[in-house]
Amino acid sequence: MIIMKFGGSSIKNTEAMRRVAGIVQKRQQQQPLIVLSALGGVTDQLIRMHNAALEQRDEQIATEISALQNRHRAMLNDLIPAGAIYDEVHYFLNHEFKRLKTLLDAVKAIKVFSSELYNSVIGLGEMLSTRLFEGYLRARGLSAVWLDVRPVMVVEQNGEEITPLLEEIEKQARVRFDHHLQNGMLIVTQGFLATTRDGAPATLGRDGSDYTASLLGAALKVKEIQIWSDVDGILSADPTIIKEAQPLPFMTFEEACELAYFGARVLHPATIQPALTHGIPVRVLNSHFPDEPGTLIVPDYEETEHQAIKSIAYKENITLLTIESSRLLLSPKAIEDIFDILTRHGKKVYAVTKSATKLSVTIQNNGNDNRFLDDLKRFGRLTVEPRKTVVSVVGEGMKANPLLTWQIIKMLHEAGIKIELISQFARQISMMFIIDEQDIPRTVELIHARLIAGGG
Repeated sequence: MIIMKFGGSSIKNTEAMRRVAGIVQKRQQQQPLIVLSALGGVTDQLIRMHNAALEQRDEQIATEISALQNRHRAMLNDLIPAGAIYDEVHYFLNHEFKRLKTLLDAVKAIKVFSSELYNSVIGLGEMLSTRLFEGYLRARGLSAVWLDVRPVMVVEQNGEEITPLLEEIEKQARVRFDHHLQNGMLIVTQGFLATTRDGAPATLGRDGSDYTASLLGAALKVKEIQIWSDVDGILSADPTIIKEAQPLPFMTFEEACELAYFGARVLHPATIQPALTHGIPVRVLNSHFPDEPGTLIVPDYEETEHQAIKSIAYKENITLLTIESSRLLLSPKAIEDIFDILTRHGKKVYAVTKSATKLSVTIQNNGNDNRFLDDLKRFGRLTVEPRKTVVSVVGEGMKANPLLTWQIIKMLHEAGIKIELISQFARQISMMFIIDEQDIPRTVELIHARLIAGGG
């Protein structure tokens, strides 16, 4: 058994959905469980609708709902001929559109943000796409069944933090999926969606369908988890900067985790962990070229296969905060309080350095609420430097070559690129540093040309 997850770009229109159905049909003997995102762009559209409802913008809501209905109904008409399956899917889509209108009316009525209503609205895209795809598989003569993932994907929610309850997920997956799997059915279910233990609607976060696939793969002990997108696996660099970036045939779990965490746009950052825990390989594939091997992510491979540096990733929209105070010299509690403030305000920290009287942290900008800066100022002199980028250079082979760090520093210095902060541990597979956003292209081009394309 395998998990096959397809992102929104892979099923964005009729042609794409036909292509994906063909991919699934060719792998039917591997008994795939199919996890789908919403059609490309639909989640953003649902977020706009929710925000319009909060702001009482009825005309925009009507326009957006009409566009959403027309898009899905046009695909239904193109994919499924008239008959029982068509009627069944048509009824389901109509029911979901009515539910969407009811939810948006509720948002308009209360006029304040409700996480339960928000999650219900933005999760509707996966319900629509999966039922449409499952109906199309049956119209092609395949034995398929649509299952709701929400009772399976049980999570605990603490503010914005979502923690999957792994034992409950495994239990529910077995209860709800095993019968269909034993009967050789193709199961079609949703990514992204989840439910709290008390039944409240939740999600796994943007791009969370990868995470769904990995969690279900771990729960069902599958042979392989496949992540299908519109790129040829994990690349050696951002292809918008490096046109000749190449797909990597193999990566270790640790390499993939580092790249996903620091901005590689192929995988959700949490995807690898459930697979890693159970030793399940993850393969990243391109739905436009399904016969290409993609990138296989495995626990480890022979040292002889290591290239010193595999890839370079970066995360933009970073702010560097530096607090200077003699209190940091004698009071460990001050550092604890600083991180407590950042946590309470939902600020994700990517790197930390400390000297006797200075503490520097990098955080991702995630809103316009800067009240936390006033809280930090009471610890000492605060310097705020926005428009920074976290860059991570990744490769298992870096463990055996500590001089690479100095080589990168020297290379960037000679190019006039200023490094604000560096973080690396002994025997680490990555080096992380901070630069100005304007230096991203030159930095990526330089490192890729000399240390990746050149063989490290």
